[in-house]
Amino acid sequence: MSHPSPRTVFLEALDQETADQREAYLASVCGDDAELRASVESLLAAHERPANPLDQSPLTSPLDPTLVADLAGPSEHIGMTIGVYRLMEQIGEGGFGLVFVAQQEKPVRRKVALKIIKPGTGSQEVLARFDAERQAVAMMDHPNIARVFDAGVTKDARPYFVMELVRGEPVTDFCDRHGLSLRDRLQLFQDVCAATHHAHQKGVVHRDLKPSNVMVTLHDDKPVVKVIDFGVAKAMGQSLTDATIYTRFYSMIGTPLYMSPEQAAMSGLDVDTRSDIYSLGVLLYELLTGTTPFDRKRLDSAGYDEMRRIIREEDPPKPSTRLTTIQSLNSPTVTAPRESEPQALKAAARRESIPSDLDWIVMKAMEKDRNRRYESAAAMSADVRRFLSEEPIEARPPSRGYRLRKFAARNRAALLTGSLVAAALVVGTAVSLYQASVAIAERNEKEIALRDAINARQEVESFTERLKTANVLLGNARSYEDSQQYAAADAAYSEAVDLVPNYYLVWVQRAALRGRLHLWDEAADDFAAAMRLEAPIDSRQWEGAAAIFHLGDRTDDYRAIYSRLMEPPTDNPPPLNFHSIRACLISPADVPDARQLAAEIESMLARSAGPPGGPWGPGSWGRPNRDRDFRRDGTDRGPRPPGPDGFDFNRPEPGEPPPAGPGFSGPEPGGGPRRPSFEDRVPQSVMQYVAAWASLRAGEEQKALEHLDAASNSRGPSGDMVHSLRAIALHRTGETEQATAEMRRADNALDKAISEAIESPDRRRPWIDLLEMIILHREATREVLGTDAELDPRLVAAQKTARDLLQL
Repeated sequence: MSHPSPRTVFLEALDQETADQREAYLASVCGDDAELRASVESLLAAHERPANPLDQSPLTSPLDPTLVADLAGPSEHIGMTIGVYRLMEQIGEGGFGLVFVAQQEKPVRRKVALKIIKPGTGSQEVLARFDAERQAVAMMDHPNIARVFDAGVTKDARPYFVMELVRGEPVTDFCDRHGLSLRDRLQLFQDVCAATHHAHQKGVVHRDLKPSNVMVTLHDDKPVVKVIDFGVAKAMGQSLTDATIYTRFYSMIGTPLYMSPEQAAMSGLDVDTRSDIYSLGVLLYELLTGTTPFDRKRLDSAGYDEMRRIIREEDPPKPSTRLTTIQSLNSPTVTAPRESEPQALKAAARRESIPSDLDWIVMKAMEKDRNRRYESAAAMSADVRRFLSEEPIEARPPSRGYRLRKFAARNRAALLTGSLVAAALVVGTAVSLYQASVAIAERNEKEIALRDAINARQEVESFTERLKTANVLLGNARSYEDSQQYAAADAAYSEAVDLVPNYYLVWVQRAALRGRLHLWDEAADDFAAAMRLEAPIDSRQWEGAAAIFHLGDRTDDYRAIYSRLMEPPTDNPPPLNFHSIRACLISPADVPDARQLAAEIESMLARSAGPPGGPWGPGSWGRPNRDRDFRRDGTDRGPRPPGPDGFDFNRPEPGEPPPAGPGFSGPEPGGGPRRPSFEDRVPQSVMQYVAAWASLRAGEEQKALEHLDAASNSRGPSGDMVHSLRAIALHRTGETEQATAEMRRADNALDKAISEAIESPDRRRPWIDLLEMIILHREATREVLGTDAELDPRLVAAQKTARDLLQL
């Protein structure tokens, strides 16, 4: 195979961050090819001299230095201003870009990171790659990816963009320096998976995931992962820029230690998201062992083709095997890719060995055959979560058949000879073995069937008894909850969970209690467990589950709820109910069906409209019969017991089947009084508030404002909840001052709601409404004010008090 061209090697050498890295790269690529090395070094020397910035190729000859000085413009220096940003400190330099800490002066004062292309490096390809990085990061909206705030062009026509300032350290260094446990390392790794999955959903492959591009910083003494540097990112199915980035033949993009086999192959095979899955496997390998799968010095010293062969063909040892090797060494290991103390590595290894499940997770991600890797970063994160929850993982050792095929591929000649000899023996014994096995199988089949029937009956009887006991426990727990004995209620729910863990209702009811007590992380775990048991998700508790998943950045769990509601596995799905619509509106990044949801809620609103001038629908909370309940024949059966969130409107008679659908409205005309439907019973202010929310998600800001006005003019529980939505709508329609004023009202409303939730012992405000207020307030704060809102300290204190009360 021929060596790459001098131009290819030159451009990749420019991307190396330090002189040592550039030298190592040249040594690995050029090898013994002195002519190639001389050509590249000549190009690098010419690059260091002033060049014509108007030329599209970095390989042309330099112009007169005086002319170049006039064209290149002034270089950046500390204290100079670019737009509204004053440069304060240079913190990074790559092959074609400089990174500064800058002070933004207006409209808000904050420190940011400003990346600008170097003077004299404005070739067409460099400009396209720089613009691609800007476009890739700008597409992201995830807490674990550094955000883009602004972009522009300097007076000398050099592009720049402004990002969130991330002051942190590589994830491996952070874990080593803080001595993080295995569980803590895996939880940070799950955040990396979430960020990578978000990028993939936006159609972007990072192509250079490694510790130096996964930074960890501290917010409120909690580690936060930030994925950075999309400088070599690749779009899937769309261009990141109008000028397509052409990845040249024989151009190897990425860092060899973390590079997938298909990247190293540089063939016609397109690199897709599974390449990032491989890099995630290498990163997890390093987090577990302190070293990379392939020896750094060996790759550095290998020739270009040999390095690519190692990556493509050799299988690294499992993480547990590598860690055992490190433990056995008495001298510093040569395999560590970073400057880690070997004593620290061995101390960590003594504390926590690597379970075999993690071996299989890592090795599945690093499969040479990309079709055998995890299908997505979310799937890999889910397997890590299963490991942490002590559940069976999906990654498993390769089957015997797969290992046999791999062995056969390596030993074709020997196997061909052996198979001819073995074939004669096999044919002779097969007939006699078959006849014997048929008789044995018939006898065993009858015995197994009888044993299975006995076991099944015993299991059913046992489950029935446990279910009866669990139902008694659930009844006791609800009684404790009504009398505000929350510790006793949680203990009863937990006993029911231990008794029948495969019964989804025990998880849902404990989750609802913990949600009311602001224990959202614990509630999220319970809701997730219920989802794995295929629980129905059309009740209001699941609206709360969607809010909890979104607030806790559990993107996969939220998307699972959204998918089940919007794409049910049936050819004739029922219409969405009110709570399902609210659940689907929670996350602005996950509402592709916003127009459909807006149409659904408009239809509900039309059906629920009350008499002219009346703020409530017939039979709703504002009517005289709001505290009464009716049988389906229309007769009164007494006071209605309130549901846990005030929305238990269609409680059936004991032993009765549930209503046929969310709009059940009682007997036919002439058969007795009409029982109000669900839409009839929801306050008009709440219906208008949700209609405004759906209109805003659908991009219809003016209609959203009309619904918000109607909600504000109606009496009802949504009065304090409209301000954040109104602020967003006003901001999008250009009413900046009014939006800012509305944010002050939103601040006051949220402060009042939190005070009520903390101070009111009966917790009359539904906990789900409080979650929605917090989520929409955060969204409005980010969009209108450009800042991030932190969780109120009172809620943090309330969570601690609740955990102490429940002894969690």
